[in-house]
Amino acid sequence: MMTGMIQIKSPILPVLLGAALLGMTASSLTSKIDASPNAPGPRLYEVTITNLTSNQIISPPILAVHDGTASMFQAGSAASPEMAALAEDGDSSGLAAMLSANSGVLDVVTAAGGIAPGTSMTLTIQADYAHHWFSCAGMLVTTNDAFVGIESITVDAMALAGKFFIPTWDAGSEFNSENGMYIPGPPFGNGGSHDPAAAEGFVHLHSGIHGIKDVLPETYDWGSYGAMVEFKVL
Repeated sequence: MMTGMIQIKSPILPVLLGAALLGMTASSLTSKIDASPNAPGPRLYEVTITNLTSNQIISPPILAVHDGTASMFQAGSAASPEMAALAEDGDSSGLAAMLSANSGVLDVVTAAGGIAPGTSMTLTIQADYAHHWFSCAGMLVTTNDAFVGIESITVDAMALAGKFFIPTWDAGSEFNSENGMYIPGPPFGNGGSHDPAAAEGFVHLHSGIHGIKDVLPETYDWGSYGAMVEFKVL
């Protein structure tokens, strides 16, 4: 990849990047480009995730830096069993193991705890010339299978924009019954129990909470975005 070139695979976030760039002056844009060099050696990046929901906890997030052959999830495709475990139960252990075993993945970081509404968590991750795609995910725990996540954005793009508002995805692996029997987060606490009805079968943008049964939309819906991610070169 040529120095300064931005590569984006996500179908959603190019719009957000464009909006971010509109607010930059020429001098600030130059300074941001200079702050994110695409050097051959490894670089450290600071990633801050802020929970923008009013009453949803984000499960301990998982971050990964990888090459173009690897991915955490893909919009429009079926979620892997490991990704489904995160989206349905907030369990990132299988996903971390799968990514760590992939030769196309440089670094995997898992958080020790979740992110409460209105709070932030900062983690550090490494990238290099060959591994410059960034992905992350964390479950909204009072749902069947909703998660916030980034699907393969280059670290250059992340450092250039600095800040992204992240939509909420539906893993498509569990039916959105909103039945408390199958909800791991508060006030239900039923992790490991999954609705047996057929789900959509592919990752897509989540349509929110509808008050079908036990999960109240006025309490647990999240509006347009579930999280904000800030990205900085160290």
